[in-house]
Amino acid sequence: MDIRNCKRCGRIFQFSGNKYCPRCVMELDELYRKVRDYLYRNPDSNILEVSEATGVEEDIILEFLREGRLELKEPCLALTCERCDKPITTGRMCKECLLDFEKGMKRGLGEAKRTASD
Repeated sequence: MDIRNCKRCGRIFQFSGNKYCPRCVMELDELYRKVRDYLYRNPDSNILEVSEATGVEEDIILEFLREGRLELKEPCLALTCERCDKPITTGRMCKECLLDFEKGMKRGLGEAKRTASD
C-alpha cells in the first residue's frame, strides 16, 4: 500500500496513480467543468479573463492546459514547451519536440533490442 500526501491540500491518501487525494480530484473536476463551460460560451477569452470570470486560479487553468484537458486557440507565452520554451497551445511540449522525443525513444528501444539479442 502506497501512502502519499496530496500535492494540493497536503492530506494523506492512498496513492493510486493520481497526485491528488479523491476530495481534491472532485474539486478540480468541478473547477474544470466551470472553466470548460465558460469557454464554450466565451471561446475568445484569454487565461486572465477566464480566471477572473470563473474564480479559478490561473495556475489551475495552466495545469488543465498542460494536462491536455484544454487547448488555446493561439500559442501563449504563459504556456511554453518544457524542452525548448516555444509557446504552445496545450500539453507539455511542442509538436517538434514531441517528434524528437518519440524518435529518441524508438531509437533507444531499437538499441535495447539489439543489445538483448547479442
